[in-house]
Amino acid sequence: MPETTTAPATSAPATPRTRGYFNQSQIDDLELADTVIAAARGHAAEMEEQDITAVWLDGFEAALQESRNRSTAAGQDGDESKQATAAAAKAAKKLTTALQKIQSSAKQKHKMLAEDGDPTTNFPLDGYLIGIRLDASRSALLQNAATLITRAKADSLPGFKTAPKITAVEALLADYTGEKGDQAEAIRDKELSRLDRDGLLHVINSRRAAVQHAADALWPAADEATRPIRKTFGIPQTRAMGV
Repeated sequence: MPETTTAPATSAPATPRTRGYFNQSQIDDLELADTVIAAARGHAAEMEEQDITAVWLDGFEAALQESRNRSTAAGQDGDESKQATAAAAKAAKKLTTALQKIQSSAKQKHKMLAEDGDPTTNFPLDGYLIGIRLDASRSALLQNAATLITRAKADSLPGFKTAPKITAVEALLADYTGEKGDQAEAIRDKELSRLDRDGLLHVINSRRAAVQHAADALWPAADEATRPIRKTFGIPQTRAMGV
């Protein structure tokens, strides 16, 4: 009787683990930063005395939001990321096209008023960003859109003399901007998006420590009454904060 052999059992391939963008220690740093921002917002007047302004805290919060964005992106499917990028590019193209129409209308008005050769009645193109790439970056497009929309409102351009025409361009700007504030987005474009992970963490931890040192100065450890506040800032309750 022929022998039968049993094929060795093969184990199913292990499901690869998705590694997060930050390790646990770094996540702890981010959570502390979030707590410190909340504490600083709750004591805005005192923080102002130490030059920790609302605008400065906005920059801190923008860095923290960038860390959240990267963490989310690291766990998302690549197709979703591509779709989001495509949607943003489409919105940028629509906005840029509308802004170029404003520029064309300004050039039209310039030529129409230049035909008599009288410089006193000419329509200058100063401020219409002629020859400038409008969408060189996200922050540039946001700023250029605001500039051209303001000029179109003031100068009664051909094709943009009625409120709905300008409102339509403002709607395209709103679509492109989304829910993010212009200032935070400008900070992110110019500084944060260029940083690698460690560079981003350096910004966050530096700002967090600056806020904590401000709190250390405002509410000294020698005063027992300051301990509850010091705790909200994550600094030692019974001694001064180290460097």
